[in-house]
Amino acid sequence: MGQSLKKGQYITTMKRLSFDTGLSARELRTCISKLKKTGEIDTNATKNYTRITICNYASYQLEESFIDKPKTNDRQTTDKPKTNINKNIINKENKNNIFFSESCDDNMWMETLRMHYGVDKNTVCKALEKFTAHLNMIEDFKYSLKQYRTHFVNWLKYNKDEIEGPGKSLYKWKWKGQATKSGNKIDLMKDKQIFDKPGFDFKIIKNGN
Repeated sequence: MGQSLKKGQYITTMKRLSFDTGLSARELRTCISKLKKTGEIDTNATKNYTRITICNYASYQLEESFIDKPKTNDRQTTDKPKTNINKNIINKENKNNIFFSESCDDNMWMETLRMHYGVDKNTVCKALEKFTAHLNMIEDFKYSLKQYRTHFVNWLKYNKDEIEGPGKSLYKWKWKGQATKSGNKIDLMKDKQIFDKPGFDFKIIKNGN
């Protein structure tokens, strides 16, 4: 849009951001408001776009290391002991644990998950812990935070009910543009009051028991 951006800044529109996150306009405004109050982000809105600035952007960045490094000469290759392979494996395994901690401490990402899936932060952290243990057990070591989180979101879709435990997700519902949500009757009735209107196609998928 012809604007100069600094690191950690992003230009978008509320409509596009709603589409990308799967959140309704109301949910998105609530999410942004909370993140601004906690000092996670700052925003500057115009009639054409919204510029979002991630505060303390540098603290969210992880240094990437790559296993396959270019060989500079034959002597260097000869001098490197075989144990380097084992060290790389250890580094990869430790990264899963680092990604777990980074994700639990990322309020912005947590708030997005909470709003999208209707779960609290403790449930997400519990799910992350179980997911990380599963990855380490099968030796599925992730190379980046993005790769780790993408796999987790897909995993959470199929394991959320198990993580929450019996009685936590007796109701399931959705509306146009929103992924299926689950929770208790109070959660259902809150959304029903707001979105059970013409054009939203509000549907109750599981009504208790």
